[in-house]
Amino acid sequence: MMHCAASTLVKTAYRPRIRVMLGNNASQDGFDSTWTWTAVVGLVTLLATVYFSVDQVRKRKRAAEAKRLQPDYELLDEVVVEAGTLEARAAQKADLVELNKLCSRVKQAERRFPDLPFGKVVAHIDKYQKTVLPDGFAKKVAGKQVALGDVLELSRQQGVALALIREACDRVQMEIDKRTQ
Repeated sequence: MMHCAASTLVKTAYRPRIRVMLGNNASQDGFDSTWTWTAVVGLVTLLATVYFSVDQVRKRKRAAEAKRLQPDYELLDEVVVEAGTLEARAAQKADLVELNKLCSRVKQAERRFPDLPFGKVVAHIDKYQKTVLPDGFAKKVAGKQVALGDVLELSRQQGVALALIREACDRVQMEIDKRTQ
């Protein structure tokens, strides 16, 4: 009999403490347990920390990519400026020295970043170089050795090629901007 009385005493004395430790004293309507709220706050903190850590890693990668692509972005600016200077005159072979240097640098950029469309810029520069007016074209036109219509056609093709060069440079720069921002 003593055994039953002690057993009942133990059950009634420790039952509230066990319920508190297990979270059984919470009402069924919401989270009232201290342990449950602590777990929710901890989970939210963990998720926020992971989100901001991943965001920082992404920002660092983009900044590193922008730093790698910056010289090539500026190279394209130089190509556009040179296209603007060539647009002001009827270009001959002697006028293409700077453009040839820039074209070789663009080819190097194409090898470094084959996934960017630098090849289109090179192709349009090559197309422009094929439209160069013949040396001494003014004398040849005056001496009627070259038809004026042919010279005007080459000049028109130069203008179209320069516009295509600028457009290709803009596309590459937009792609770089998309990757780095």
